Amino acid sequence: MKDLRGFFQKFPLNYELVAVIEKDAEDALAQIKTAQTESSPRERIQTLFNEQYLGRAESLRRAFSKAQAPFILVTDPLLATPFGDLFKILQNLMTDPTVALCWGERVSKKDSLFHRRTGPRHSIEHLFTGIFKEKNKSFSSLDPFCEIGGFTKESWAAVEKSLPTKLSGWYLHADLHHAYVENVRKILEIPIWDSGATSLSYGYWSARWNLLKKSVL
Repeated sequence: MKDLRGFFQKFPLNYELVAVIEKDAEDALAQIKTAQTESSPRERIQTLFNEQYLGRAESLRRAFSKAQAPFILVTDPLLATPFGDLFKILQNLMTDPTVALCWGERVSKKDSLFHRRTGPRHSIEHLFTGIFKEKNKSFSSLDPFCEIGGFTKESWAAVEKSLPTKLSGWYLHADLHHAYVENVRKILEIPIWDSGATSLSYGYWSARWNLLKKSVL
């Protein structure tokens, strides 16, 4: 929160934070509630608490539907991707009205930490990227399992109906990308940095199983 507030203080922007708290994560809920009491007039914090365990992808869907800001950014609490890269995504969405989805990719730059497989999450994603793209040859994204990006609220309202009825697991990008393609919405991919820092709630075995299903079914 300190880093988030320090970053947005540099710009004359109002911003909204939508935090989805999983079942049994009362400590996280308490921290967000404390943050709400410290908000400036330019900051709005929404808190959604899952009564049952939903997983990251379905939780993000809840957040997107509740968000009121015209532009939505997806990040992670550990800030594995720096705010500078997130701001590049926001800039593209704000300056080009034809771009509906601006998403990150970690593969085009040779010095990307993604290629070094920094940590178990990178290793899993690196392994399944090739398998997924071989199975889904029409999938145009360079990085199907990158989870950092942004889109317009207007476009989300249009494409949400094209997503599966129930999202499962950690990863959302492949389903989201497909929904935007299906609705003929312009997609832009830009290089981003990903340190490999991974949430403690990321289950490696469940992630492997989920990516296996996405790659072969």
